Amino acid sequence: MKTLGPAPGSRKYPEHRVDIAPADGRFRVVLNGTEIARSERTLAVDETNYPRVIYFPPEDVQTGLLESSSSRTTCPFKGEASYLAAELDGEITDIAWSYPAVYDEVAPLAGYIAFYADRVELDREDPNSAPDSINA
Repeated sequence: MKTLGPAPGSRKYPEHRVDIAPADGRFRVVLNGTEIARSERTLAVDETNYPRVIYFPPEDVQTGLLESSSSRTTCPFKGEASYLAAELDGEITDIAWSYPAVYDEVAPLAGYIAFYADRVELDREDPNSAPDSINA
């Protein structure tokens, strides 16, 4: 995997953190009553001034149920993001994003997919109880 090199944001704001670690447990994403992702191999990203975000490996996401969006953004700490959309409340809406091109400091995130927690149901499953909603 080729990265974009060092993150320009990290040089300019060295106090800003983007910590990546394996997430504990199994997570799932449900959209309009359909499960579109489930994984025990997610990554938890804790970034300065942002709530925790759970990233799914792409092979654990039913990407065939989503469509590529024309939306693109660049984060000075993570890289170039592309978006995935689906029908939500009768409109095609971006519901997820991914960093196909990342900076060196966040190389493990390359290709992983995160979901907007306010646009899908994002739960952490505990095999001994009901799923816990993730409010990010």
